[in-house]
Amino acid sequence: MENLKYSWKIENFLKKNTENLENVIYSITWTRTAVDPTNNIPTSICSTIPLEVPVNAEGFVPYEQLTEQNIIAWLDENTDHEKLNKRLWDQIEHNRSLVHAPSFPWN
Repeated sequence: MENLKYSWKIENFLKKNTENLENVIYSITWTRTAVDPTNNIPTSICSTIPLEVPVNAEGFVPYEQLTEQNIIAWLDENTDHEKLNKRLWDQIEHNRSLVHAPSFPWN
C-alpha cells in the first residue's frame, strides 16, 4: 500500500447560517483516489462526511477565507485513513486480477 499515490478532490459541500456565524460548512462530498504507479491502475471512493458545526467564532474560518487546503485538512482530521486506504488498496488488487484486453479486436 505504501507505493500508492493518493489525492483528494472536493466534489461539493453544504453550508448554512447559524445564530452566530454565516456560511458554516457542515458537510463535504469528496473523492479519494489512489493510483498504483507501477501499473498506472487508478481507483476512487466517493463519499460525504458531516462536520461538527461550531457554536462560536473560536477557530472558525470565514467562508471568504477558505481554501481547498482548509477543506482537505478537515477531511484529513475526520477520516480513518488506514481504513480508507485499505479499501482503495483492495480495489486496486481486484482490478489487477481482471483480464484487460490490450487493444480492441478491430485494430
